[in-house]
This record gives sequence, C-alpha cells and structure tokens, in this order.
Amino acid sequence: MGVARGRKATLASVAAQANVSKITASRAFSQPDKVHPETLQRIRETAEQLGYVVNSAARSLRAKSSKTIGIVNPDMANPFFGGLTRLMTLEAQKLGYDTLVFDSYESQETEDRIIDKLIGYNVDAIILSVISNDHHYHPAYLNRLETLNIPVVLVDRELDVRHCSGVYIDNLDCGLQAGRWLLEQNAQRVVVVSGPENSNVARERVTGLQAALQGKVASLEVLHADFFMDVAWQETSRWLAHNDVPDYFIGCNNQISLGIVKACIEHQLALGKQVSLFSIDEVSHAGIYGFHFPCVSHDLQEIAWQALNLAIRRVVDPEIKPGKVIVRGKVVP
Repeated sequence: MGVARGRKATLASVAAQANVSKITASRAFSQPDKVHPETLQRIRETAEQLGYVVNSAARSLRAKSSKTIGIVNPDMANPFFGGLTRLMTLEAQKLGYDTLVFDSYESQETEDRIIDKLIGYNVDAIILSVISNDHHYHPAYLNRLETLNIPVVLVDRELDVRHCSGVYIDNLDCGLQAGRWLLEQNAQRVVVVSGPENSNVARERVTGLQAALQGKVASLEVLHADFFMDVAWQETSRWLAHNDVPDYFIGCNNQISLGIVKACIEHQLALGKQVSLFSIDEVSHAGIYGFHFPCVSHDLQEIAWQALNLAIRRVVDPEIKPGKVIVRGKVVP
C-alpha cells in the first residue's frame, strides 16, 4: 500500500503502513525501549520510507523539560572520562539539572541502546563522547536526535556533524608542546606509543610531535597501539625485547602511559633513571607509587563547564546555533 504523492506523512499513516497501533508507533519515537526490537525497526523503516518527521513542537507540549541531561562516555574506568563525568554532574546540579550517566564500553551496540534509552527518558540534552575516534563516524541515532530536537554536545572525540556542539582538546598543540619540552631536555632517542593509525586524536598528537622533533633528535619512532593500557603494554614490551632502551617514551594518553610503565617494570627498567616517560594526559595518582611523570595536563573543570554551558544554552533557546570550544592543555614538568 502506498501514500499519495504530495501528502504529508503522519503518525497515523506510519502506524497503518507498519501494521501497528498509533500508540505503538508513537512509543517507537518517544519510548523505544518499550517496543519490541523487530517492531521498532519496522516502524522506523516505514517512517523513513514515508518521509515522516517527528513534530518537535508537539513533543515539547506533551512532555515538558525534564531538567535532566544524559551523559555517555566510552570508558568510565579511564580517569579522564570518570573525572570529567563527576565534574559535569556537579556542574549540572548547580544549574538545577539531574544527570543520567552511562558507559558505552567502547561498543557501538551499547551506545545505540543507551541513546534509545535517553530518548525514552525525555532528557533535555545529551553530552556524548562517542566510541569512535574516526572523524567520519556517523551513527544513525544522530539524525534521530536532530529530528527530535534534542541538543547534543560532543566531548573529546570530534565528528563531522553540523547540528552538534562540541568541546575538544587541541591535540595537535598537545604534540607540539610535548615535543618542545623534550627538546629542552636534550632528548635524542624518542619512542612514541600512540593510538590506532585511523584515530584522529592519535594522528594529530603524533603530527604535533613529529613537527617539533623531526630532524632535531637522533631517532623518533612511532608505535601504533590503542588507547588502552594492556594493548600499549604488549606493544611496548615487544619493542623493548628487540631494541635498545630509548631516552624517552611518550604515551599518547594516560592509559597508554600506564601500559608503558607496566612494560618497563616487566623489563626491569628503572623509570626516571634508565628511561624517562612523558605523558599526554596526566597519570593519576602516580606519585603514590613513587613515580613522577611530566605531562600535558588538561583542565577537566573547564571542559565540564563548557560542555554543560553549550548544552543548556541550546535547551533554553533551541534557535541558538551549535557552538564549538577548543581547550588547550599545558605542560606540567
């Protein structure tokens, strides 16, 4: 059965075409977690075929502001995301908002499910650190959030999405600052342990390091690992098994730096004496274990405040255009 050309699709026409009740069709957009997955998929596919667009004004009349903001992070075990989430929650409370916090565990399936839940909970905005470091990552839920007029603020991992605001770290500058500091220390043999080659964060940090160090040190080698401690440990340990110890290792995030520490201990290397470590991102509580690592540190309080401010401004005035804030770190010797 088709729909006459030129006639605007309605919720009723979507329900009829998908062979469900109007209540079920409505629930698919407002409370998707309460609809059977197969039915939900059929309704959404039908809506897309018919060109149905959710009436945002009607949605806001049915459900007033919930004074709730959803926060989604890819790895709450990482002190960067854990600390940032805590600060965003405290900032939200000061402004009269509650938060719903989720960990996507670097899983796209989990991330999709969480966004569906947050839509069902009628959150006013979502602050999101996506699972992918790929600038061109574009999950389908972003279009749904735009249609539902739910503001999104991306944090740390930037995507090529016009309707999302964002708070991002200046990763190129991180690398440049790290490289300049190493030159001041007269480092000669440098090994960078990075994230994946397809990661924009890793690529920009490595590019900054190369711009500062290339041709000014005796050797500069880049090991591509991942932004997790165990992967970085394995990659660093393999490298140490077949190469002489460098002057400096550079960890491209705090988890990579922990992996480097683990590999050095495994190879019985005295950190700070036989080999030194510079970390992009602070290694939390390292001093408790007798270590001190110079690093590029970022003001999590500033990132948290900027993210909340961008989210709430668009909640209060949906006509405000999405904003973008770049945060620079500073070297802590």
